[in-house]
Amino acid sequence: MPAQLSTILYISNYKESTAPNFFISSATGITRLNENDSIQTFNITIFYPIDPSIPCYIPKLTNGQVLSVNNCKFSLGNNNEIDV
Repeated sequence: MPAQLSTILYISNYKESTAPNFFISSATGITRLNENDSIQTFNITIFYPIDPSIPCYIPKLTNGQVLSVNNCKFSLGNNNEIDV
């Protein structure tokens, strides 16, 4: 069941592939849950249009980037990973 999420993520394992009309990007986002360094892993998938005239409101991701995610829909994936 989808819900809403707000958090700060560290981006790693960024990869990009090409589809007919989109660049499909995938990355792993990591956030720290508490002072004991427990972490939560997020699987991120983004579709960027290939045509630059089509508006895109999602920033390009890079490895090592810190990203604020607000009011984002997500679902629980395998091994307690979160799919964003």
